[in-house]
Amino acid sequence: MARTNAKEPLVEAARELFSLKGYDGTSVDEIAESIGIKGPTIYKYFKNKEELLKAVIDCAEDEYIKGMEATGNLPEYIHTGEDLKGYALKSLHFTLNNETAKKMRRLMTIEQFRNEALAQQTTRHQLTYLRDLYASIFRKMMERKEMIQGDADIIALQFISPITIMIQLMEREPTKKEEAFQTIDKHIDVFIEHYLI
Repeated sequence: MARTNAKEPLVEAARELFSLKGYDGTSVDEIAESIGIKGPTIYKYFKNKEELLKAVIDCAEDEYIKGMEATGNLPEYIHTGEDLKGYALKSLHFTLNNETAKKMRRLMTIEQFRNEALAQQTTRHQLTYLRDLYASIFRKMMERKEMIQGDADIIALQFISPITIMIQLMEREPTKKEEAFQTIDKHIDVFIEHYLI
């Protein structure tokens, strides 16, 4: 049990340094030094640097799923435009303000063209996870006649794409955060007006 707890500072230190310097740009010795231990100590807990990266990804995934509150029965709780907007804005605030989510987005941006595992994570976070989540919400709303009928996957893409673009804008240009939030707010209102009954 103590070994598992001892891994946490290593995972946090690796996430921090990977998000600043990239995976290849960060050495095992730097990670160890950042928490006051010697480099070889890391190998008591992780077979290699790749295994440490996997732990960084897995821990971030667990935190992300909890923070997004995306349980299997989430579609049961969203019936109206107000419900949809409330959930979308709450999950947006989580993803923008959670330190782990922010560091992982930086890491994925840096490494998505160099590291296959992080390329897959980038696709998952910017596309497939959100598409599948909102498609499941929209399918349920269509079943209950709360939303017009259509291809739930395509409608989900129409919903998430502008939000994803605005998140990227906010991270590249923090001075445009308020403008981006206003755009997201209007986008959700227009979406609700067009798709919900």
